[in-house]
Amino acid sequence: MSEHVSLSISRRHFLRLAGIGATTALVVACAPAATPAPTAAPSAESEKPAAETATQAPAAEKAPEEIVDIKYTYAGIVPTDLAEVQDAMNAILEPTINTHLTLEPIDWGAFNDKITMRFAAGEQVDIAFTCPWTNSYVQNVANGNLHPLDDLLPAKAPGLWASMPESTWEAARAKGKIYAVINQQIFPKPWGVEVRKDMAEKYGLDLAAIESWEDMEPFLKEVRDGEGITPEYWAQGTGGNTGDTYFMQQYWGIDPLDDAVGVVGIYADDDDLKVVLSPESPEYAQAMAITLKLVEDGIIPRDPLPAEEAQAAVRAGKYIYMHHVEKPGNEAELMSAFGHEWVIKNLTDPLILDTAGATATLNGIGASCPSPDNAMLVLEMLNTNVEVYTLICRGIEGKHWVWVDKEQNLAGFPEGVTGETSGYNPGSDWMFGNQFNAPYRDPVQVGAWPKTKEMNDTAMPSKALGFTFDRTPVQNEIAQITAVKAEYGQLINDGQVDPETAIPEYIDQLKAAGVQAIIDEMQNQLDAWKAG
Repeated sequence: MSEHVSLSISRRHFLRLAGIGATTALVVACAPAATPAPTAAPSAESEKPAAETATQAPAAEKAPEEIVDIKYTYAGIVPTDLAEVQDAMNAILEPTINTHLTLEPIDWGAFNDKITMRFAAGEQVDIAFTCPWTNSYVQNVANGNLHPLDDLLPAKAPGLWASMPESTWEAARAKGKIYAVINQQIFPKPWGVEVRKDMAEKYGLDLAAIESWEDMEPFLKEVRDGEGITPEYWAQGTGGNTGDTYFMQQYWGIDPLDDAVGVVGIYADDDDLKVVLSPESPEYAQAMAITLKLVEDGIIPRDPLPAEEAQAAVRAGKYIYMHHVEKPGNEAELMSAFGHEWVIKNLTDPLILDTAGATATLNGIGASCPSPDNAMLVLEMLNTNVEVYTLICRGIEGKHWVWVDKEQNLAGFPEGVTGETSGYNPGSDWMFGNQFNAPYRDPVQVGAWPKTKEMNDTAMPSKALGFTFDRTPVQNEIAQITAVKAEYGQLINDGQVDPETAIPEYIDQLKAAGVQAIIDEMQNQLDAWKAG
């Protein structure tokens, strides 16, 4: 295993250096151009005295522009005060962009079917929420459901267009064009560690000195011995398709390309875009060796509890350590979920900007929209006008929310109002636009937005940024390898078997299930995408 460890660490070190170079180039490329100074002197006409110009005939009054109706369809409950919030938004939108916006939330359970049927029937769709996991962005592009935005973005939404580096916009490019607006939130996956604060202080954890998951082991052994517990959270299924194993691919410098496949990808810095089978990589062997050692050392429970019971055990203080995506402000979410104070640290260096992360949530303009210019103006307002965005996210100030500390951009509910009793509380800021324009919901989050945006803007773009895999030709093979992952991969990922003997068998089973067909299809699509 020492050979694997050396190779993997050198790759992570190399990627850090590559990330620094990519960041520098990104900053230079995105620096704003200087505003040119005026080159012409004022005309003689402009310098005439007022009395002289007043004798001119008055210009004819311009007829007011007709208000255009735009409907925004998205997933969510229908709040009691939806109409009131909509009216408040239109009080700004109508005089500003001559547009009346109708908000149309559709219950989560019905949203995908309803919007898909509308597109299929050729019904008018103005603006719609789209993403990889509902109202599929890729499928919408393939079916011609969305309007291309390459010209509209800089022309009608210059503030939105300038708010992200062009490399980030590339993630939304499909079939050569951008078909949806990216909602700004956390894009890269900063895999790292989260530790209960009281335990970190009690056992003198120097979090600043932690640079890898392996570095946590001495501290965890002290907690194990001092508290008499298995300190790391692990649940049944953690090693399965949805759990946070020690092989989270971005941490190891790999772009997984398609999380639904899960066992293939490319090294994010690979100009050749060669698709690899992840379980054959030295990084996978190293990650599984870490897991097995933690199980054998009594850090990870040998018999994990069901997820619900394991989470209750965290709240009860039986687990004090987890590893997950450590975005800025995550401490508040952990405290809300588990009732203790936590300290966190990102260990992924460099951060990787991949297609899946940047396109997690989007809003597109329907190809059937008769007024795409106005639809884009609405998206510009949702992403750049703080008042409009706050209205759709939080509702009306004084009724649905109040300032707790305006200087800190911290908001809360009015006295006597809760998230459950409020007449407007969608709780989905990430769906509507630029989340960095939203008020903070918890004091611990204050300051998180600029830190998160910096993560986004300085992450190293994957060489496959903008590529989206079309699974259609290999759907059967994907189903077959998913079954293999559940039967063989989960035991390895949970540290229940010796990886040195189990990984070769796992690879054989994946190949028997048709993983090579997936690799070949993905490679062909990547090569065609690269060729342009």
